[in-house]
Amino acid sequence: MILLLRMELLKLVKRPMTWILLILLLGGIGFGDLVGFLQINRVSADVRASILGNLTLPGTLTRATEFIYFFGTIMLSILAASAIGSEYSWGTLRPMLATGVPRLRFLGAKLVALAIVAVAFDVLPLVMNAILAVPVGLIANVPVFTGPFDAAWVGTLLALAARTYLMLLVAITIAFLISLLARSQAAGIGAALGLLIGEQIVGQLLRRLDLTWATTLVNIFPNRNSQSLLAYNVFGRVDRTGEVLGQAHSLVTLAVYCLVCVVVALAVFRRRDVGGAA
Repeated sequence: MILLLRMELLKLVKRPMTWILLILLLGGIGFGDLVGFLQINRVSADVRASILGNLTLPGTLTRATEFIYFFGTIMLSILAASAIGSEYSWGTLRPMLATGVPRLRFLGAKLVALAIVAVAFDVLPLVMNAILAVPVGLIANVPVFTGPFDAAWVGTLLALAARTYLMLLVAITIAFLISLLARSQAAGIGAALGLLIGEQIVGQLLRRLDLTWATTLVNIFPNRNSQSLLAYNVFGRVDRTGEVLGQAHSLVTLAVYCLVCVVVALAVFRRRDVGGAA
């Protein structure tokens, strides 16, 4: 299993797509920070204080998780779908399994490798924004860090990173499963991205019914729960106004999505006939 895991990690690390997607994520977050910073001298004092609060610690970490959710999930959906879908399109799956590699170990190694790579998509944006807060504070002549730095603050930071990581895992497992079922990376990417848009449309239509079962159904949608978790990624009091679901509800729901997708993927792959290149 360790050898398979090292091989899958090497595939992802050596693949240009992985680095391109990570650079796009970091570049997008950095560009957003730059645009916000360039506006501080063109807005009122209240708006300026709000912008600087989002560009210095700890507000910049909360803001980074929003970017990670909206863009990181898309990037990792593409990577996950490509990781398994390309095996079918390139015809490399049959020769690999013909060597005697157990199917479940092979697929498990791919999923674990993707989960390890997802750590970089979660942690690096947080580290980058924390570093960028220093020049922002110095140039704008405001404190780089506000609030007490203690064990509670560190615990909040770890919880913030863990919640965001779970959102990324959901996107990975859903895209991976769809690509596996369709034996196509294009189908996996398209379906995973379509889910982001389709869920919003279906959710709005179901809410208009104003029925209990419709509301219950909407509350188990993956992106609905991910967006609720974002409300808890704050350093301080959590604002539960609006339609924010309970944290435990969202955590359990997203964890179940990950588990179900992994189990179904393993079950399907174990019994499926593997053909040549598509």
